[in-house]
Amino acid sequence: MKILSNWRSVRLWETQLERELHRKYSLRTHGILIGSFTLLLMWGVSALQMHLLHVDSLAVRYFLTLGVGYLGYLLVLRWWAKRLVEERGLDFDVDAPDFEFGGGRGGSSHSHTGIGKAPGDGGGGGGGSGLSDVASGALDVAGGADEGAVVVIPVIAVFLICAAILFGAGSLVLLYFSWDALLAVAIEIAFSYVSARAAVRVAREGWLMAAVRLTWKPLLGAVICAVALGALLDHFMPQVNSLPEAVRVLLKKH
Repeated sequence: MKILSNWRSVRLWETQLERELHRKYSLRTHGILIGSFTLLLMWGVSALQMHLLHVDSLAVRYFLTLGVGYLGYLLVLRWWAKRLVEERGLDFDVDAPDFEFGGGRGGSSHSHTGIGKAPGDGGGGGGGSGLSDVASGALDVAGGADEGAVVVIPVIAVFLICAAILFGAGSLVLLYFSWDALLAVAIEIAFSYVSARAAVRVAREGWLMAAVRLTWKPLLGAVICAVALGALLDHFMPQVNSLPEAVRVLLKKH
């Protein structure tokens, strides 16, 4: 019962702190400022690679730009959240009881309760023959395709390029302009301050894990879209050196 009471106290403290941060600051505006700074940093890294380091591959350039941008975002997020916590006028000296339970917040226990069947168990004997028929049919269709169908490839490439741009931009907006990560990091930093002032012993995930937990999915989407976009441009437009140049080339063709 003491553990449950202590956990309720932690949750109540987090709720009070979250309300205080929302009341004191416009977190949406802070998220916009952090996102704008991160985009400017990424633009500078990309320009440095293009003009000084002469990185020709757009896929490599986009990957490095996103990597440096994300590291810069985490550092700015940490500094910004620390400033919010240390800002005068916020009362972070809430009454914190002596939390003595541990175990961590994210202690995931993976229970492997069963083992799947071997690939050969109960599979039926006609699987190999069916795959051979499908493969033969696919080869026949490919062999009988008209040469005029090759014209479709550039159209598909343009569609994939546009899709990569849209999904990648959406992932970046979700990643860098959201204030959820800022709030989570601020709470973790504030909790570390309270822990230093009181006898608080609760296993927490820390500011870095909190930030990564909220941002790794949009980061992964942005990286996949950016690398795919760079690879498409490298393959179909090897003469271009940037995305705006590729857009101008497409507009001239159409």
